[in-house]
Amino acid sequence: MPIIKRIERVYNSLKDCKLTDQSMGRITARLRPDLEKIGQFYGCSPEEALFLSLIFGLKVVNSTVYYNDMVNYLDCNPFFVVSHENLFKSLQKKRLITKEDNWGRNSISLNLTREAYNAAATNKPLQQSEQEVEDVYTLLQRTDNLINERRKEVISTQELLEEIRQILQNERGAGTVQRIERLQLSLRETAMLLFLCYQFANGEDFVDLNDMMNSIFDTVSDKVSSKRELINGEAGLVKQELVVFENDFFLMGRTLRLTDKAITELFGDAEAFPEVRRPFRPTHTRLLEAKSLQTKNLFLNKTEEKQVSLLHTLLGGDQLAHVQQKFEQAGLGKGVVVLLYGDPGTGKTETVYSIASRTQRNVLLVDIANIKDKYVGESEKHLKMLFEEYRKAVSHFERTPILLFNESDALISKRIEVTSSVDQMNNSMQNILLQELETFEGILFATSNLNVNLDKAFERRFPYKIHLGKPDTATREKIWASKLPDLDSSSVTRLAQAFELTGGQIDNIIRKYLLHNILNDSPPDLSQIGQMCAEETLYGSTSRIGF
Repeated sequence: MPIIKRIERVYNSLKDCKLTDQSMGRITARLRPDLEKIGQFYGCSPEEALFLSLIFGLKVVNSTVYYNDMVNYLDCNPFFVVSHENLFKSLQKKRLITKEDNWGRNSISLNLTREAYNAAATNKPLQQSEQEVEDVYTLLQRTDNLINERRKEVISTQELLEEIRQILQNERGAGTVQRIERLQLSLRETAMLLFLCYQFANGEDFVDLNDMMNSIFDTVSDKVSSKRELINGEAGLVKQELVVFENDFFLMGRTLRLTDKAITELFGDAEAFPEVRRPFRPTHTRLLEAKSLQTKNLFLNKTEEKQVSLLHTLLGGDQLAHVQQKFEQAGLGKGVVVLLYGDPGTGKTETVYSIASRTQRNVLLVDIANIKDKYVGESEKHLKMLFEEYRKAVSHFERTPILLFNESDALISKRIEVTSSVDQMNNSMQNILLQELETFEGILFATSNLNVNLDKAFERRFPYKIHLGKPDTATREKIWASKLPDLDSSSVTRLAQAFELTGGQIDNIIRKYLLHNILNDSPPDLSQIGQMCAEETLYGSTSRIGF
């Protein structure tokens, strides 16, 4: 007889039976042949088979089965249903039903699992044995199923850890399990590592620490102690450099991520697991993709243009790899490290963006202010992690990206005598930067407004130093002509000769020019443009040029 027919007979027999503790034995005995067959089919006891049949039948009629549905169908005391909570919990553990608490709405609800339903529909016994651990993803899925049950309080933390221990013990022959056992972590930390790995495999690089604690542990003491061990660096996960904190700001929450070491250890070669090669998501820099860079027309003086043109050639095409090979053969560092320095507005940052756009290289922009932290040792750690992130970007992108330290004066200026913890931090950060530059193998640009205050130790670390001075008269004419194409050539020449403006200052004047045009419905005349130039340079008067 198909199992669905036996479930139907049990379900129909329970209608208005006024089930009680006293009548339970008698009704179970009467239905025993069917209940035993159902129990064998699903791997449960006759009593569990009785309630499973009841839930199954109600599920066919209703999308969700509530306690009061069972009470009404059985015509029994509601406390009788509640008293059999242990049977519902057992059915949950066997993955036959799911249970949700709906306090404040209807009542506690139960649902048949898809596996239990399909088994009866196809008359194929439910496979109680779990899928073997063929790869890391099978293990992570099984672990996540258990953690979801922990979240719903189907199982306790102790039961969760015992289930994980049992899986690892039964699957010791699997390569993934062997790699985990080699780490020699406690069972609690193994659960945390598997939790982080599951999130990573599903596209989440960062995991909230509190969310992980609440998902795995059911007591406050376990949550606090585990969190303390991680934060204090006492946990094996931290000591073995398997996880790192990404947000260490006081009272702002903490996020964890797997290190490259952990990813390699658990997932193996990234090329063998293409699904883990997700979009690059930096946390210590800002990614500016070459295809999205909005560059301006760049006008430089002739000497500077030649120097920048050399960098365009060096970083374009496949020239870089060939040059780096030659550097290495000569015993020189492979890195291309460039310092662009000069007055504000001379196009230092724009030059880097232009090079990146023309050579199709992404830019990782460093915000110096965000690196510095008020807590002792944190700034130095952030700087080290920044370079680690860049190396990860180099291996991720097809073309080596550019690491840009914009306005780097605070990092490369002359070191000072230590009189405070802040001075100590600045000097320590400079030492770290010097060490990183010594072995740097990528592309690094630093921009600075300094002219003579560069620390001597950095002079050697920057093989390419390009001074971007204020544009000369001929260059200023090109800038004015490009910004105001409707202006006649004689007016362009007069403006270029009268004011020694940088490109950035001319941009400010163009903003004022456009604003005047919008508000007055007509462009400003040459005299008004001259007044804008005078105000920009703080001359305060236009009498010297006769506008």
